[in-house]
Amino acid sequence: MKYYMKSKLFKIKEDFWIQNEENEEIFFVDNKLFAVGLQFDLIKDEKTLYSVKETVISLLAKYQVKEGNEVVAEVNKKPSFMRDSIKIESKYGDLNVTGDIIDHNYEIYKGSEQIARIHKEVFTFTDSYNVETDFEDEAFILTLAVIVDDIIDKQRSK
Repeated sequence: MKYYMKSKLFKIKEDFWIQNEENEEIFFVDNKLFAVGLQFDLIKDEKTLYSVKETVISLLAKYQVKEGNEVVAEVNKKPSFMRDSIKIESKYGDLNVTGDIIDHNYEIYKGSEQIARIHKEVFTFTDSYNVETDFEDEAFILTLAVIVDDIIDKQRSK
């Protein structure tokens, strides 16, 4: 399945919809207004599927993903120079996100199997991504894609 994420041009609180291939709004990203670091809920049909909170005291990006009250993933940015590397310890096992800092193309792997691709569109006024996945939990993959976008934004602002 292919999804599209597009953030707003002028944002105080960056909430946005994730659309499917038919341009239907499927998932809603509800960012917390007065949060320190990234905090958001991924919502479908008015039900919160995942909640994310960034640990801001870490030198490298670090995030916790919850499903209800249960921590289901820890996301950690790893130091690298030319390629981004993000490690995820999750309820689905260990996952890795690798990508190109310049081209902003990322792949999510479970072992040696690619389970998703995240591609940033370059000639747009806002951050726009195409996410392709056939993974069993597409909402989880989309949650990770929002985290990857946050990591890219923070790298760009340094």
